[in-house]
Amino acid sequence: MFIYPAIDLRNGKCVRLYKGDFDTTKIYDETPANMLAEFAAQGATWVHMVDLDGAKAGRVMQADFIADLLADTTLKVEVGGGIRTIEDIEELFEAGVARAVVGSICVSNPALVNEWMVRFGADRFVLALDCSLDANNVPKVRTHGWQQESALSIYDVLANYPTAKYVLCTDIAVDGTLEGPSIELYKQMVERCPNIEIIASGGVGKLEDIALLKTLGVHGVVVGKALYENKFTVAQALAV
Repeated sequence: MFIYPAIDLRNGKCVRLYKGDFDTTKIYDETPANMLAEFAAQGATWVHMVDLDGAKAGRVMQADFIADLLADTTLKVEVGGGIRTIEDIEELFEAGVARAVVGSICVSNPALVNEWMVRFGADRFVLALDCSLDANNVPKVRTHGWQQESALSIYDVLANYPTAKYVLCTDIAVDGTLEGPSIELYKQMVERCPNIEIIASGGVGKLEDIALLKTLGVHGVVVGKALYENKFTVAQALAV
């Protein structure tokens, strides 16, 4: 299982949100460049980076800054937040981004995203499906920086992507809480989507959460706030 330490960018700074709420932004002192260096030193191979300004605006906002960051690291980095056009994709790939993380657009325009996947390769895209579980434990998708709920389930969306390789799913009810990941969500996703690499995100607060996710068979887990709040280190997570 891969550990994806997270860097959420807002105005060029490392921040974290609580349950996806932009009004709960907490700025951390560490600069993004220093965090990349620290993650690499501890053995990370991948980083999950989000342009929060882009996610909220609906267009990539920090591409130049991201390009500068990637020029000084050997880490593989996947980037999301506000990707809407092929120009956004090309700009990020030219900047050295290994994978583009597409969220709202993969829900609203699957035909377009499938075109991108054909052109650049499905393995260069992560479908990011943020959700909340309804009363029947059906994961309903949320879009536009987690601010709008869709009537579609995760499985409705994935039915449009026969070649999808990576899917990152976040249960926003637990994101940023450190109270544990949405085990029911990932258990059902692994069972229902055996040909897709599932990346878990949200709620991880202790090393036992990492161990539990590993037993479910997910491909990887994004870890953010737990690292910034010193609950454990990347090296400790990798050891698990």
